[in-house]
Amino acid sequence: MDNVTHTLISVMVGESVHRSIAPSAVLSDRARRFTAIGVMAVGGNLPDADVLYTEWAGSTLDYLLHHRGHTHTVLGALGLSVVLFLAVRLWWRYRKVGPRPADTWFLAGLSVAAPLLHIGLDFTNSYGVHPFWPVDNRWYYGDAVFIVEPLLWACAAVLVFTLRSRVARVLVALVVLAGLGLSWFSGFVPPSLAAVLTVLAAGLVVVGRFASARVALAAGIAAWLVVTSAFAVTARAADSRFEALLAEGFPAARTLDVVLTPMPANPVCREVLAVQRTADTYVVRRAFHSLAPGWVTAQRCAESFPSAGGESTARLQSVGRPSTGEVVWVGELALPAGLFASLATEYCAVGALLRFARAPWAAPAAGGWVVGDLRFDREAGLGLAEVAVGPPADDCPGLPAPWVPPRQDLLDGE
Repeated sequence: MDNVTHTLISVMVGESVHRSIAPSAVLSDRARRFTAIGVMAVGGNLPDADVLYTEWAGSTLDYLLHHRGHTHTVLGALGLSVVLFLAVRLWWRYRKVGPRPADTWFLAGLSVAAPLLHIGLDFTNSYGVHPFWPVDNRWYYGDAVFIVEPLLWACAAVLVFTLRSRVARVLVALVVLAGLGLSWFSGFVPPSLAAVLTVLAAGLVVVGRFASARVALAAGIAAWLVVTSAFAVTARAADSRFEALLAEGFPAARTLDVVLTPMPANPVCREVLAVQRTADTYVVRRAFHSLAPGWVTAQRCAESFPSAGGESTARLQSVGRPSTGEVVWVGELALPAGLFASLATEYCAVGALLRFARAPWAAPAAGGWVVGDLRFDREAGLGLAEVAVGPPADDCPGLPAPWVPPRQDLLDGE
């Protein structure tokens, strides 16, 4: 999830908590609000501090393996909570504030909640998290919400009137307006859904203006939860429907995974990566799917998806199945089922990449191989999730990672 969303949701929760509990006997209203919003805003972004050591490691592989790495686990989040808690306690000591037990529990609760909220928001998209390290090192994917979701920005519109700081209110208003502008003029969102987004934002601004602050904040949080739930429910419906389409269209193949990426502000349209295999062949198929083809066709979904029409490094072939109003097939790549196990054994970089790649692909190139993750193949040359290996190239990451490869089912030779 983008950091704007993390900040808006965290601030909304912090402001709501501050207004929902009894006043402090020691902290002024202003001081406690500053603590609540500050802890939530900082803590709600703190797990992304992993970019500091991924930048230090210096390679793309290190970034892939360690962004959403140890700081995006429950254990790591609790460690960050302790740091956050101690930092505020030191600030209170510097300011000669003697907190009561209620203030300490208030601070402890927010310090724990903020980083965990970050992980929960990150779980909702298709990038994935592995929250249960070191007990369980597998990746978990929500496949529900686009990584930059303007509907969630709109849910924070209540902050335009509930926050006390004029600068903060203006910044929130600008973010909401930016989300509306992108929805109407970027071409990514159908006009009907852009209108829904506009009505939601306007309605929450009105609620923030005329309702009590507690009611307004509750409305904003409820809207966030309803929007997320709507995306989650439609994602499960799309997954079920697409599994049925795969079983009908490719009866000889076993489906290993279905990767769903929704459109911004659009719970109807999704990019789909179908990861399948037969006894001897691994196939990954890319498509666009519409849950309501009578309203928004799959072709319209494909045309509105960011980078859908761009070039890619993977050389996809025709799927050989007709497109319909419900599904548009973009292409497929078929490879020997044992190829990735061989490449992972031969090349350190490939073995590392496969600890991240959920929809891996490979193609021979200049005496070696280019290996990547089709989720992020949006350009003709090497991109974020692609490595080139072969004499003499085989760059191991500087920081090994313990994550279970998402496609362990290919590496085990099943």
